[in-house]
This record gives sequence, C-alpha cells and structure tokens, in this order.
Amino acid sequence: MNVKWLRQQWNSGQTVFNFFLTEPSPFNAEQYAALGFETLTLDLQHSLIEDAQILAMVQAIKAGGSLAMARLKWNRPELVMKALDYGIPVLICPMIDRAQEAADFVKAAKYPPLGNRSFGPVRAGLEGNYFAEANKETLTFAMIETAGAANDLEAIAATPGLEVLYCGPFDLILRWGLEKKADFSDTTLQAVINQVLQLCQDKGLYSGIFSTQIKDAQAMAQKGFNLVTCGTDGLLLQQSGQQWWSSLKKT
Repeated sequence: MNVKWLRQQWNSGQTVFNFFLTEPSPFNAEQYAALGFETLTLDLQHSLIEDAQILAMVQAIKAGGSLAMARLKWNRPELVMKALDYGIPVLICPMIDRAQEAADFVKAAKYPPLGNRSFGPVRAGLEGNYFAEANKETLTFAMIETAGAANDLEAIAATPGLEVLYCGPFDLILRWGLEKKADFSDTTLQAVINQVLQLCQDKGLYSGIFSTQIKDAQAMAQKGFNLVTCGTDGLLLQQSGQQWWSSLKKT
C-alpha cells in the first residue's frame, strides 16, 4: 500500500476505510494491518503514542501490509517534517482554522520549490529515489473541525498542494455547543459535511471524514467520501470487551 495505490482507489470511485491507532503497541499495529485495514492512522494528537514508539509502529504497519498515516499533534513545521522523515507519507493536520494555516502546513510538507521542507529523510529516504518523488507522493489532509474552517472553506480548499479536506465531527459539535457528540443526524453538522463533500467534488479534491460508528461510516461511504475513518483501537477493545464479558456472564 502506498500513496499511488490510494489515489488509484479514489480515482476509480472506491471508498477506502481507515482506522485510528491510539495505543503504543507495534504488535497491535501489525495485527490490525494484517486483519485487512488498508490504512492505519497513528493518532499523535489524542493518544498514548509517544515519539519513541512511532518508528516501530510505522515499521509494523508496513510489515502487516497497510499504509501508515498520522494525525499530527499540531500544525507546526518541525512536527510535519519529523513525521515525513519517519516515512509516514500521509498527514492529517488538526485544527486548521483559516487558509493561511493550511498553506503553512503544505509548505512544511513539500520540498522547494513547492514548500520549505528541510532535507533529511533518514528513514523515508531508504525507499527508491525518494527526493525526486517525495512532493508527489506526500498527501496532505486539512482537518475541518472548527467554526473558522467551516466559514473559510472556499479559501482553504484553494490552498496550492492541499489534496484532502477531512471532516472532524466531534470538534465541530463541540465548537457549536450542540448536545450530542458527533451526531450525524444533526442538521447543522450535516450542512457542513455536505458543504465539504460538494466543495471537494467541485474543486477536484479528495474528501475524508472521521467516524466511530459502523452505521455512520457506511453512510458516509455511500454519500461519496473517499476516505472514511471507521473507529479506533481503543473503542474496538472497549466494545468487544463489553460484549465478551456480557456474553460470559449470561452463560
């Protein structure tokens, strides 16, 4: 799995499902990859994964046959460059609030003349002619999860080098003070989701969205999103553990 494969799936009309990893376990990461999850995202923003564990987890994801992605801690150039140098070619930048922030993110992810990324791909450079292909094979996601981003969507979508708008429904709900977390039936949230999807289709961008419920993930895939996150390792463990324990107590 690589960025070229990912674009081919999207360009052929296929939705690619994604799964977030929050636990610092290379072995678990390899198991999820081997189970068939096509893309696995290291959640570096809200998780227990620390810098010392990133390399082994990226290697484990590749060994299991999946494509490694990362949600960054924040929109800072040193974090962008470090993740890329680890060999993570797909980056989700959280809390993009306006177009200038999206432009700063893309610049940090691209080598000159497209950006200002510093050269030093210690691990990423092990694969092929990395420098010649890096700008083309680095995929940038702007996470749309603030009221500011929702109001500045057109300008963010016009950012040169930005390829994906990725909806974050939990923070959108939080910013608007709505009652239910990531309630996909909420009309206010639906309006932004529809706006993002339509804008991506109109501007030739790819679209992505975060979800934690299977029914929501399926609905977003049917709606036409290119990449749909369908949950996290922590949630899967909690839900399966509860079901297992409940079944055990009934016997």
